[in-house]
Amino acid sequence: MKAIKNKRRLLMGLISAPADMNLNKFLYFYGPAISDVAEYDFYDGKRILQHEKFDKNKKTVLYLHGYLENREVESVQVIADAYLCRSDINIIIVDWGELADGNYLYDAVPNAKQLGPQLSKVLLEMFENGLNIEKFHIVGHSLGGQVAGMIGREIIDRTKGRLIIPRITALDPAFPPFYYTYSKHICKTDAKFVDIMHTDAWLYGSPCSTGHADFWPNGGKTLQPGCPKRNYKMLTDNDLSSHRRSWWFWAESISNKFSTKFEAVKSKSWNDFKTGKILPEEDPNLVVYMGEDCPLNITGDYYLQTNGETPFAKGLSGTKYIDKENEDAKT
Repeated sequence: MKAIKNKRRLLMGLISAPADMNLNKFLYFYGPAISDVAEYDFYDGKRILQHEKFDKNKKTVLYLHGYLENREVESVQVIADAYLCRSDINIIIVDWGELADGNYLYDAVPNAKQLGPQLSKVLLEMFENGLNIEKFHIVGHSLGGQVAGMIGREIIDRTKGRLIIPRITALDPAFPPFYYTYSKHICKTDAKFVDIMHTDAWLYGSPCSTGHADFWPNGGKTLQPGCPKRNYKMLTDNDLSSHRRSWWFWAESISNKFSTKFEAVKSKSWNDFKTGKILPEEDPNLVVYMGEDCPLNITGDYYLQTNGETPFAKGLSGTKYIDKENEDAKT
C-alpha cells in the first residue's frame, strides 16, 4: 500500500524520483593545461587526494555549475582555466550535468536537492581522509550556488556543528523556487563566511541579501554593462548574459591577469551608492574587494560599477558612480 501511495505522489509531483548520483563525476584539474584533468566517480571523491599533483597543504576549491550545464560549457572551462593561472589552489569541479538537465522545476531542482546531501557525505569522507576543511571553499553558480548552501547546511547537521565550511561563495544563486516559498535558500548560516554576488536579481538570480556580504555590481540587476538587450526568450544567450556575468567576474578575480581589482564600497542601497552615500560615513575611502580576495570579516551590502568587457574590473574608479548614458551622450 505504501508503494502505491508513493507512486501516486510521484505522478502528482509531490515527491521526486530518486536521482542517480552515479551519473555525477568529480573533475580534478591538475594543470597546467585545461586538458590536464582526472575524472573520478562520484562516490570515489577521496581518491582525488591520492593524485600525485594534489597538494593537501593548498587551499581547495569545489566548483558547482548551474542548470543545463556540464563539463563542456564555457563557464566550467573559464573557471577551471582561471584557477589554473594560479599555483596556490587545488580546483575540483563537480560535473552533475545529467541531473542538471530536463525541466527546471520538475527535474533539475529536485535533483539538486538530492545532490546536496549526497555530496556532503562524500566531502565528509574526504575530510576524514586528509582533506583540510579549514582550507576548503565551495563556489557555485546559479542552481549550483543553491546546492553549495545545501552542502554547508548538511555538513553542519550531520556533524552537529562540529564541522563548518569556512567559506561558501554563491554567484547569482538561482531565484526560483528558493525565495518567498517553503524552500530553503543559501544564507549566512550555511558557512562561517558566505559571500554572494548578484548580477541578475529578480530574474534568474537571487533578489535579496542573505549572505554575510552581498555584492551588487552595477546594481546587481539586468542589464549588466555590455550585455545585449534581452529578448526574453528564456535561456538564450541574450537572456542569460547578465546572469552569466557573475562567473565572468569571479574568473577575472581568480586569474590575476589584470592589475585592476573589483573594488567595492558599503552602502545601504544602489540609490545611496549613486549619490555617494557610503558606509561608514566617517571613512568614505574604505573599500573591499569583490571576488576571491574578499575579506572574510565583513558584513553588509557592497556596490561597485564594472566595465562592459574584459577587463571588467575598474579598480577604485568603480566605487564612484558614473552615469554611463550621460557620459556617452556628451561624446
